[in-house]
Amino acid sequence: MRFSEMKTLEKKIEMLEEMLEDPEKLNRAVYDVIAASDMNNDQQLSRAEFQKVLQDFGIGSFEAIEDLFTSLDKDENGFINFREFRHFFRAQSRIKLQHLQELKEMKDSQTPTKTKTKTKAASPEAGLKNKLSLKKWKSTRN
Repeated sequence: MRFSEMKTLEKKIEMLEEMLEDPEKLNRAVYDVIAASDMNNDQQLSRAEFQKVLQDFGIGSFEAIEDLFTSLDKDENGFINFREFRHFFRAQSRIKLQHLQELKEMKDSQTPTKTKTKTKAASPEAGLKNKLSLKKWKSTRN
C-alpha cells in the first residue's frame, strides 16, 4: 500500500518507522520514487525529474529546489543518483515521521479519555422500573 493511500496516522507512523529501521525497505522506497520519476529510465534524476519529486513532497519553491539539487549533486554531474537521493529521502522521511508523531500526540491529548463502566444486564424488572420512572418524571414536569 502506498503511503498516500494510508488512512490513519498510526499506519503512516508504523510504515515510516519500519522503513527507517530496515535498510532494505529504505532502499526499495528510494528505488520506487526514482523509478516513478525517472522519465528516461537512466536510473538518475535530472533537475526536471527532481523538481517533480519535490513537488510530490510538497516543496514547490524554485529556489529551494535549485539549492537542494545543487547540495545533493555531490559529484556535480547535473544528476542525482541513487546514493545521493537516498540521503535526502532518509532525512525527509525522518522529518515526516517526527511531524506525524507530533500530530498524533496533539490528537491524543485533545481526545478525552473514556472511562469504561460495567453495565449490568438489564432484567425485565429493571426495564419496567425505568419506564415507570420516566412516566413519573413526565407527569411531574407539567
